[in-house]
Amino acid sequence: MVTEGEGMHAQITAPDARSIRFLDICAQNRKDGFRVVAPVIQPDDVALRGRYSSLELRSGLRLHATDTVDMFDMVTQARAEPGLTLGVFLAGSARISLGSRPITLSGAGGNPHAFALYTGEQDLFERRGLRGQRVRKVNVNIPQGWLEAEDWPAVRSLAALCGDHRALRTWVPTARQLDLAARMIDPTPGMPYLDSLHREVLALEFVSDVLRAWLEEEDRPVTVSSRDRQRLRRACDCIDAHQDARLSVDQVARAAGMSVSALQRLFHAAYGTSVLDFARVRRLEQARRALEGGDLSVTEAALNAGYGSPANFATAFKRHFGVSPKDVRSRA
Repeated sequence: MVTEGEGMHAQITAPDARSIRFLDICAQNRKDGFRVVAPVIQPDDVALRGRYSSLELRSGLRLHATDTVDMFDMVTQARAEPGLTLGVFLAGSARISLGSRPITLSGAGGNPHAFALYTGEQDLFERRGLRGQRVRKVNVNIPQGWLEAEDWPAVRSLAALCGDHRALRTWVPTARQLDLAARMIDPTPGMPYLDSLHREVLALEFVSDVLRAWLEEEDRPVTVSSRDRQRLRRACDCIDAHQDARLSVDQVARAAGMSVSALQRLFHAAYGTSVLDFARVRRLEQARRALEGGDLSVTEAALNAGYGSPANFATAFKRHFGVSPKDVRSRA
């Protein structure tokens, strides 16, 4: 779940400066365990000004559409459920975190920007707002299993593009994506009774447009040139230098000197997998070498590989190697 972010504005103004009370926000996000960490806010206090909508759509998707200004320096938390969030910031940016990973969603030079954030398991979402900052954005949450339920032939390809838990993908939104986002934020004039239905249609169009673009990108043939191999080496060096899993695809792309989408395509062409899946396997292979050498215990190997839980590490290890880390350690 990704809620409204921030963008610098000199004054606290919004196109439609309606008062949005704290209790109104809680009512729209009650299923997510939404709460304010700081400061102390009373239920009737005005937390935001502008337009704020958080809708459960009949299709199973969830829509957040906002054009708001923060009235407090406010830190909020909510429960992020497994799934994929697709979003567009028409103005502003966001400082958020998912679990232990801090994330800044911001376009170069304040330009509109789009993102996809994948949550592979339930996690803690936190947002840090700043009084007087404004954002105009929309995001659509796709719950885990929603794509699979559609029984599309390309679902496996899309799942691979999502990446691992907390994987982030950013891109410059197309003119169509910007138009759909703007129309989801602004209600249909004169037809308030159709707002929910109208926004649902737009949300489905937006999801379809993004996923179609991803699949078309994957279908384009990629040849691995000598220059690409140099980039791959730089990317692998970056991955190997972050074996504790505190790594994002953006970091690897910067180290390789290319965009995130181009890097993902290159990794699929060269290795048949995503960047984060490649990094996960590298960490598991390093952990196995350490266990075979008797250098580490299973718990130490799990921590070194970036797993907070030895049980999760053992599951991933056995799935990949067909043998448990305990058995490998005992042979050493």
